Amino acid sequence: MSEITLRNSSHSTLDVATPSFVFSSSRYTAVTECAAVLTPSLRQLLSWLVTVLSVRAWILVMAAKDISSSQGIFINDMTSLRHLPPIVHNASMVIQLGGEMGNQLSMISVGLALRQQARYLGIHARIVLRHQDHSKWMRAREATQTCFIKTKSMDFEAANTEEFSQISKAQTDWLGKNNTFLFIDNESTNEDMDHSLKYWKEVLDRQDRPSVVLKNASPVSVPHLFVNRYIKNEQLDLHFDDIRDFFRFDHERCCKLRASAEEIVLHMRLFLTEMPRRGRCE
Repeated sequence: MSEITLRNSSHSTLDVATPSFVFSSSRYTAVTECAAVLTPSLRQLLSWLVTVLSVRAWILVMAAKDISSSQGIFINDMTSLRHLPPIVHNASMVIQLGGEMGNQLSMISVGLALRQQARYLGIHARIVLRHQDHSKWMRAREATQTCFIKTKSMDFEAANTEEFSQISKAQTDWLGKNNTFLFIDNESTNEDMDHSLKYWKEVLDRQDRPSVVLKNASPVSVPHLFVNRYIKNEQLDLHFDDIRDFFRFDHERCCKLRASAEEIVLHMRLFLTEMPRRGRCE
């Protein structure tokens, strides 16, 4: 117990013992005991402060519960290995890629984030890449694999096969309209992605999964998750360290001139020539 001195308006002195308060019912007893020796005005002020703080604490607790329930596994500490369940399923996540290097990095980043989130459901997700039809993806792949060391072993054509088409059709025939729950795109909210991952776990638990006879082996499983999405800020913040570690940059091969600490690098785009139809301003 520490001693403090309070002075009222008539300059008389009151010695009040003040306990260290904690968030428990005992604080109200302590406040009552202290308030008993205070003047009515000070006692009323102290009571008002306790009420305000209690209401504020209750609001914060309720808000945290609402966020936790709405965000689902997105609110988890993704870096804590202590909470990871054992792996129950090995399954595939097909990542549809864009045509430019930045788009490819963004879409692979979504796969890395979702793979970590699936791990909290006991799923080890294998990332399988699928390139777009436009040929510019090849130039972007060359730049990506040249500059980012861990992408060198990735097959950018793994899901551009007849076998994938057969597997995709078999999955649609099996799940029907529910197959859309295993599709994540740029319109998917955090809740949608949560639902997709949980539904993926649900169908992986089922015993009636179809067996697909293929001419050649495929890395794509039934069921698989199909992702056609760019990384958004919230996912990037949650998984920033893992994503940065994956995209380790090969400075020797790709960095001709490095900026000094006090310099700023501007990336200029000439949309009028790169995208003449969409880049022209009215």
